Parts: sequence; structure tokens; C-alpha cells
Amino acid sequence: MVRLGIDFGTTNTVVVCSDRGRYPLVPHVAETSIGPVARETFPSLIAYDRQEKRFLFGAQAERCLYLPGAEERFAMLPSLKRLLRNYADGLRIGRDIVEGGFDLGEVLREFAQAVAASIHASGLFEPGEELEAVLTWPANANGAQRYITRQAFREAGFRVLSGLNEPSAAAIEFADRLALGNRTKARHVSASVAVFDLGGGTFDISLVKVNGIEFNVIDSTGIELLGGDDFDTVLARLFVRKLKWEWESLRLFQRTLLLAQARQQKESIGTGGDRSLTLSPRDLGLKGKICTVGVPAYFKELRALLQPAMDKLRALINGLAASHAGIDTDSLDAIYLVGGSARLPLIPQMLAEAFPQTRQIISDKPFSSTAMGAAIHSSEEIRLHDILGRTFGVIRLQDCGRKEYFAPIFPAGMPLPDLDSGPCLHTVEYGPQHNIGHLRYLECSAVDPEGRPAEGVRPWSEAVFPYDPAIPVGLGLSPDHIVPRPDLEDKSVRETYACDADGVITVKIQRRCDNQSLSCEIFKAS
Repeated sequence: MVRLGIDFGTTNTVVVCSDRGRYPLVPHVAETSIGPVARETFPSLIAYDRQEKRFLFGAQAERCLYLPGAEERFAMLPSLKRLLRNYADGLRIGRDIVEGGFDLGEVLREFAQAVAASIHASGLFEPGEELEAVLTWPANANGAQRYITRQAFREAGFRVLSGLNEPSAAAIEFADRLALGNRTKARHVSASVAVFDLGGGTFDISLVKVNGIEFNVIDSTGIELLGGDDFDTVLARLFVRKLKWEWESLRLFQRTLLLAQARQQKESIGTGGDRSLTLSPRDLGLKGKICTVGVPAYFKELRALLQPAMDKLRALINGLAASHAGIDTDSLDAIYLVGGSARLPLIPQMLAEAFPQTRQIISDKPFSSTAMGAAIHSSEEIRLHDILGRTFGVIRLQDCGRKEYFAPIFPAGMPLPDLDSGPCLHTVEYGPQHNIGHLRYLECSAVDPEGRPAEGVRPWSEAVFPYDPAIPVGLGLSPDHIVPRPDLEDKSVRETYACDADGVITVKIQRRCDNQSLSCEIFKAS
């Protein structure tokens, strides 16, 4: 049995194993032109081979970009993780590749199988050894992302022990760092930290109080679409502007190559003096002279993208939750920078401008901090008290269907249950006024002063449930069949909601008169 921490990232996936108090990275062996090479990351890149009608993953997919005839043979599906935030009742991708496209859940399962195969191929473990894993996801990930990620890795053969919010996992690694890797000393670390987690596609901040083996998440926020992908796009568009091209005139494969070149140039930026970033049009199969973009010009463009992240951090530190926990800019011990994109020199520079009195610690494990924290959590006594990052609720009808309103069920900031304590429950009971209930569930990262979803709104699939006992449950009803039925008011209906430790929510709707019910677990009705 192998215990792992797995950080499924937008750009790279990282696996760390637990080995008797040590937490080494699992290497991924990739074939190159010079032979097998071990890498610390598994690229979260997917290519579809039109000729062989199969998917390729990781370094195998990466190599496809540069093979002769690649544009005609391969279709690239980068940043799979970003698609998960829109997953509802199944999302089909790659419709431009084959008619009907591919189910996102199936593609993610195949990706997880490729990760499992790479882990076994590392040679660190016995053949066929069971893989137990703690997965990580963004703190502001919606229920669909959590459900589909957990389900895909389970179907790929992993025994998923639990899921952790990424900055919470990084906070566990932060305590290990303060103790210089001495796990005995780490159990006595006391600190308050703001984990500033900027990856390839998402941005999260969590305020965490560390007291020995107790990790209390005080507050958390984030931006769904902010990360290295966006920084690559900014640089790529600067190159396009310099070359006087039209972005829309580039073929999809050329854009993919251009973004790959932009990423390489971005990652080459050091902390030294000003320099230029370069692009050769020949690398995209186009004519033209080598183009240069100055780093100061690039950073000027990025500042506008990054300013909301600085504002989010300020609001978090100055928020009510932080105040109640006794945290402010003076008492905060550190801002801990993790995630590959946090290595960009502009990030600590902007943080120093915004928070000049607060100590910054830049992780020496920007890619593996989250996976390592998850691996530690998988095998040691760590008591993590996390919170729900988003408000979950339902849109209901009132006034005989003439009005609708949003009713929160689980608010953002609600403490998540511990693994052994059972789920958080919320029950609603009422007398219906219609023959059929049309329940539209959604999550949001913020509500306005009137209580309406205002930011980061993500819908669940809808539940249509017959309140009328004369209508069988599971009949395949439509909201078009709804009519007022005030005579049903005495036929009580109960809704029971359960939120587990991973932030995955299940719903049970039950007619009390005959105990007929419908259960839904994130986009899966049964």
C-alpha cells in the first residue's frame, strides 16, 4: 500500500509519496530524443491522436507539439482542469475533433489512469501495489469540480482517502518548512500565515492558524480564472501585436505553439536586471524576424491582472473572520507564496508594495508544496479544520410561481466536518403549493446585500420532483408540467442536504405522505 499526495494542476500534476516520515517526489519517466528522462512533474496536457483515435497524456502529449505533421494528426486539449468549473450534467469537449465530442468525466478518468501508470512506472513501488491518495483542489472549487475529480481518480484505481483545499495543504507543508523538515519539531510549530497560492489556472488565498497538529482555516477567497495560463496569453498577445499579426488569423495549433513558447519565455525570467523575451516566428512555422518584448513592458500588462489578487488579500486580512481570530497585518507571521506562477518576480514585488511590514516567504517547492502537504496529511496525525469556500443554495418559487428567490443552504465560511464526524446536515420541510417542484441548485463565491448570487455563480443540474403523490417519482417530468396546487399544502415535503468533509453535497427530497424520494449527488440524479 502506497500513500500519496496528488496535486492535479492546470499545467502540471505533482505526486509526493509518504515514506516513513520522508516525503519524496515521485518521478515521471518520459521518453525524449536522448533517451528516458525522469521529471518531477506530470504535464496536465492531453493530445488526441486523430490517426490512432486515442488520447495521449503528460510528456507523451507534450512531444506531439513538435512532431512532423503534428497539426494535421494531433488535437491539443490543454488546461483540462479549467474546464471542470463548468461541469454540469456532463460536459462534452473536443467537438471539433469528432462528432459529439468526448465526455469530460471519461477524459479525466483516462488522465488519472495515465498518472497511475506513471506512478507505477517510477520503480519506487511494488507492481500492482494499491495507491491511496489525498487529492487537492482549489479552495474556491465548486462542488462539481470536487465530485468529478474525486470520482475520476477513484475510477482510475486510486483509493481516495480525502480531498484538501490546495492552500490548506500548502499550510501543512509550510509548518514542515519552518521546522526544517524535522517532523517532530513541526508538531510544535505555532504561526499565522496567509497562503498565497497562484498556479497555472487558479488563485487562492487562505488565512491559516497553525498550532502544532491543529490547522485552523480562518477565511479563504480566490479568483477562479487567474494564473499562469493568463500570463502566457498576455505575453503571446504582446508578441502578436509586435509582429502585427491578428490573433484570430492564427490557426488553433499555431496558438497552442505560441502559448507554449510564451510559457517558456515567462519561466526564464529571473530576478536580475531587465532583459527581453524573444519569439522566433519560425518556431510556429511562420515567416518573420525574431521578435522581442521587454520584461518591464510585460510586467506593466500583468499588473492590471494581478491587482485584484492584492485587493482580495487585503480584504481577507482586514475582514471580520480575521479580526475575530486576532489576525491583522501586524500579527500575521508571513505571506507564503506557493504555486508555479508565484515564482514570477513581479508577484513578491507587488506584495511588498501592498504589505511592506509583512514578511514574505517564497516556497522553495513552488510546484510540490501542495502535494507534499497532502502527503503529510495522508499519513500523520494532522487535524485540519477547513471551511466551505462557496455558498450553496437553491432558487425557489414563491407567490404561486410569479417570483423566485435564492435560499442559501450552506454559506461560504461554514466549517467543513471532520472525516470521522459525519456530514453537516441541513433540513427544510414545507407544504408545497404546486404539483411539481423545480429546484435549481447553484453555488456562488459571493452574494449581494439583497442576498442574490453576485459572483462566481456556477449552476448544478436541476431537480424536478413530483409533490403530488399521484405522480410517480422518476417519471421524467418537465418544469413545463408545473401547475398551482394549493390543496397539496398538507402533503409535507422534506429536503435533507448533507455536506461531507470534501465539500461535496448530496440532496434527498422526500414526500412524507408515502416516503417516496429522490437523491442527487452533484450532477448525478438517482
